[in-house]
Amino acid sequence: METEGYQGPSQGLHVRPSPPPRRRSRAWGVFKWLLVVGLAGVCIVSVVLNMVLSAGLASSGRRGQIIEEHVSGPSGFAAAAKVAVITVEDIILGSEWTGSAGWIVNQLDYAMEDDEVKAVILEIDSPGGGITACDIVYGKIRELQSDGVTVVAFMRNIAASGGYYISAPADRIIAQPTTLTGSIGVMISAFNIEGLFEKIGVEAVVFKSGENKDILSPYRPVSEEEREVLQGITDEMFERFREVVAQGRGLSDEQMEAVSDGSVFTASQALELKLIDKIGYFADAEQVARQASGPRTQVVRYTAPPTLADVLFASGQAPFSRIEKRLASLTETLQPGFYYLWPGP
Repeated sequence: METEGYQGPSQGLHVRPSPPPRRRSRAWGVFKWLLVVGLAGVCIVSVVLNMVLSAGLASSGRRGQIIEEHVSGPSGFAAAAKVAVITVEDIILGSEWTGSAGWIVNQLDYAMEDDEVKAVILEIDSPGGGITACDIVYGKIRELQSDGVTVVAFMRNIAASGGYYISAPADRIIAQPTTLTGSIGVMISAFNIEGLFEKIGVEAVVFKSGENKDILSPYRPVSEEEREVLQGITDEMFERFREVVAQGRGLSDEQMEAVSDGSVFTASQALELKLIDKIGYFADAEQVARQASGPRTQVVRYTAPPTLADVLFASGQAPFSRIEKRLASLTETLQPGFYYLWPGP
């Protein structure tokens, strides 16, 4: 083998040595850590501030502000009257000042205080809620009507149980073709975890002043006597529901029997049973409200002012407030209580 001219492996070759691995600066790591902590802090502060502000408004007796968003028709001085669109979404819970019921009442009060509002469109997408919360909204709607304001109920996806309860007094009820409504009835539910406690070796000890003091306790079965008591309350609340529907819709006892077994109805079924007046869309509800309001009517939608979270994250959907509302609804409906609520959703 010819080896002449071979000068060894390192001669005649220009090999650039590999650079040492780049070390990320400690400052960059600290910056990333501070960034994560800062964003988390902003989120926490936003939620806390929203809760504190809400609590402050409730405790001081002041209602939250409302923003009017122009929907259609003339605006400003060119408009002679208003139709206010009031949204009713999710489970109806709380009181005049708290929860989703408080927000609905806030909108109704705002419309009542505005002399230009001649009609209101209740845009409903709700399976119902607590019996007291629904009745508070119902009473406020009746009060609005007594002031001469026309109320048009417009049902979107679901207007069942308490969602129908607050629709019943409306001067006109319009449902989309795909709406589910009805579910006229009352329910009460509770959990019984006695079997679970037995499995994990936990015993509940309860001292009570009377036989029925711990009625619906999750630690023991419901007795027959307690069932009679609870059924009696349920029947009384149910009769209240029937009266509201019969009065609002002008239904006879026979007609009420056909709709008050708790069934959910499609829009076409509800129309046949006289639970609604028309199948249509928002434009149809708007037309009815305009006719009741006279010429040169503008349609406005009530919305809540942006929260701190909305400002920081440039969101128009109020993500944190919606999450809080969902959690509040879940928490309250897990508690024993009487509800005008369709449990399907």
